[in-house]
Amino acid sequence: MGAPTYFEHISDAMELEPQPTITTHPLRNSMVQFSRMRSSRSDHGILATPVEDAFLLTLELKALPEVNIWLDGRHHLKKKKKTGNFSFVDLSVETSLEMNFAFDSVEMHFPRSVLNLIAAEMKRGEITSLNLPNLAGSTDDAVIQNLARCLLPAFEHPERANGLFVDHVAVAVLTHMVQSYGIGTAPKPARGGLAPWQVRRSKEILFARLDGDITLDELARECGLSRSHFARAFKTTTGKPPHRWLMEKRLERAQELLLNSILSLAEIADACGFADQSHFTRSFSVAMGIVPSEWRRRRKL
Repeated sequence: MGAPTYFEHISDAMELEPQPTITTHPLRNSMVQFSRMRSSRSDHGILATPVEDAFLLTLELKALPEVNIWLDGRHHLKKKKKTGNFSFVDLSVETSLEMNFAFDSVEMHFPRSVLNLIAAEMKRGEITSLNLPNLAGSTDDAVIQNLARCLLPAFEHPERANGLFVDHVAVAVLTHMVQSYGIGTAPKPARGGLAPWQVRRSKEILFARLDGDITLDELARECGLSRSHFARAFKTTTGKPPHRWLMEKRLERAQELLLNSILSLAEIADACGFADQSHFTRSFSVAMGIVPSEWRRRRKL
């Protein structure tokens, strides 16, 4: 077995039952973990967190009293926290805190390196720190609160959590952290468009998957690029972001089927990759200014 994860270590240190934890890898090899940490006891003693190049965000689902903490050996008094506040812990700082209180929280553990992957996708320079008080303070942030609460149902059955949804939440939280609190170097210059072979390959894949789902990660991987670089370069090359380009091709294919087949609208929606007939009708109407059934009828007069 490998070394215990952060939340396994904390659970063991406080003699808690294993806490529901969800692990995700939203960007390359970066591991992000979410956990619902709860205890009704008030005798956990002094907790020393593992020292590592990582961060912890804690959203309080239960108000907390003042707490004694020590950062690199220096004493601080952590102020009372209201329900919905979140605290930030830089785990590279030697940290201990007095845990003699009941608690209920959603926590997110992530390495420092993942912030720079997000920053690179946002065309920002390296993130050197976050403009947040380290543990002693707390922050009221509606974005963090709402994103963390989105995961509450998943903690009931972590093994069944929707991986794609958890990835989206992780990326959304990390993007918000970089955008709202990131302190770093100057942004990197923008890059150019796709090479000819990358244009051909991406379009081949998109045409082959008109009737199904395709993700930016898959397209970027086929072109040997990061997700954000691919999306940026694709738009530079074609004048449209990938999702809009794909939608236009799906609508063009739908027009062909409306004119040259007897398929129903529901069958055409399925053949062209729309979620259902209603989605097809809405998308077609926005693009063409007319519902598909009427468009078909007028052109077959």
